[in-house]
Amino acid sequence: MEAVMEVPIESLEGALRSLPFADRLEVCDDLSTEGWTPLPELVRGVRAAMDQDGRMGARVVAMIRPRIAGAVIAPVLEAFIATPTVVEACMREIESMAKAGAHDVAIGLLRKDASVDVEAMQRLAGAARAAGMGVAFLRTLDLVRNRDQAMRDLVDLGMERVVTAGVLGWDASVATIDVRVERLMRDAQIANEYAASRGLNAVTIVPGGGVRASNAREFMRVSSDLHSSCRVGGVLDAEEGCALRAVLDARFR
Repeated sequence: MEAVMEVPIESLEGALRSLPFADRLEVCDDLSTEGWTPLPELVRGVRAAMDQDGRMGARVVAMIRPRIAGAVIAPVLEAFIATPTVVEACMREIESMAKAGAHDVAIGLLRKDASVDVEAMQRLAGAARAAGMGVAFLRTLDLVRNRDQAMRDLVDLGMERVVTAGVLGWDASVATIDVRVERLMRDAQIANEYAASRGLNAVTIVPGGGVRASNAREFMRVSSDLHSSCRVGGVLDAEEGCALRAVLDARFR
C-alpha cells in the first residue's frame, strides 16, 4: 500500500511549494471561499511544472465549481445544487480542464433534499471520462443527510475517491477526531460491502478537514490517502507539508 497526499492549491507558486511533498494537486480558485473552478492557464502551468519536475504518477485535479451569477459562496447545501445552469457550466468547464491538461476533475453536485444528484453526476462524470480524465467527489458528501445511501450512490457512479471530514456540515471541529474516524470507517465499510455485492470498484475515502502531521496517524486508520491544505495561519506552510509527508512515508514504509 502506498501513501498518497493531496494538497489543494490556488496558484502556481503554491503548486511549486507543494511538489516536494504532494502526490496530487487539487487546483482551485480562491481557497478562502472553499475553492472554485480554476482558470485554464493555472491548470496548464501546474501541469507543466509537475511534468518538468518529473513526478511520475503525480496528478493534477481540477475542482469543478462554477462561479456563475448568483452562485452561493458559503459551503452550504444551496451552493452545490445541480440546477440546469450549473450543470451546463460544469460541462463547459470539464471540457476546458481537459484541454488544459488536468488528469482528474473533482465534482460534487447535490439535490435540494441533500442527496447526491445521481443523474447530474452521471452526465458530468461521463463527459470527464470521455475526455480521458478520472473523477472524484468533492467534500460535499459532508452536506448530505443520508451518508450510507450517498456512499452507495458514489460506488454506482464509479467515483474513484471522495474527500470528507466525517462530519455533517463544513465545520470539522464539531466532532472529535475519534468520532470522525469512526464515521469515516463506516463510510469505507458501506462502500466496500456495496461494491463487492455489485462487482464494482469501491470508493477511496480521503480524510480531509484539518488533517495535519500531528493527527495524521489517526486518519490513516481509515485510509492511506489524505487531503490537507498544509496551511498555517491561512498560508501554505512547506514545513507542515514535509512533516505530514514524513508521517505518511513512515507509516507505510
